[in-house]
Amino acid sequence: MAKEKTISTYLCYLLRHHPESIGLAMDKHGWVDVNELIEAINNKGKYQLDKNQLKEIVKQDSKGRYRLNEDESRIKCCQGHSIPWIELELRYDVKVPKYLYHGTTTIALEKIKASGEIKKMERHAVHLHTEKMAWQSAKRWHLIPVVLKIDAEKMCNDGYQFGISENDVWCVEKIPIQYIEEEIYGYCY
Repeated sequence: MAKEKTISTYLCYLLRHHPESIGLAMDKHGWVDVNELIEAINNKGKYQLDKNQLKEIVKQDSKGRYRLNEDESRIKCCQGHSIPWIELELRYDVKVPKYLYHGTTTIALEKIKASGEIKKMERHAVHLHTEKMAWQSAKRWHLIPVVLKIDAEKMCNDGYQFGISENDVWCVEKIPIQYIEEEIYGYCY
């Protein structure tokens, strides 16, 4: 499983940030050809991957980051891209819940407070989740995690537009700090 996690991290790097590093052709929504991806990874020499391993990585990913198209000929990451020309395929016709949660760290929270908002950083959007998924996101940095409870309904009423990805990540351009309802410290899940 450790090998698959390492390959999964590499897939995120390729599909979210640097497809050009192995010569992948990517469309405007982030889709790449599965056979080209596997061939390019295998030719690079760092990892060896086949279609069954790829399908297992997609299936086992705890965040549901990857999507295969219907005939499994193409793959993409659902969100989290730093590639500026990618157009996320978000749904905007879904009612925003009262509260959504943002996983971060105590160090990042100090920067958020200083700037007055949660920024999208190098990505296309700020990511929001259920509280459980926000804890998973906050823990990944191996620092002191904190989850921010966001009044998403009030933001929506104030004119902020939310979209939701295929793996249920809510995306918004930014979050001014006045919409942070609570800072939750300590791991709950």
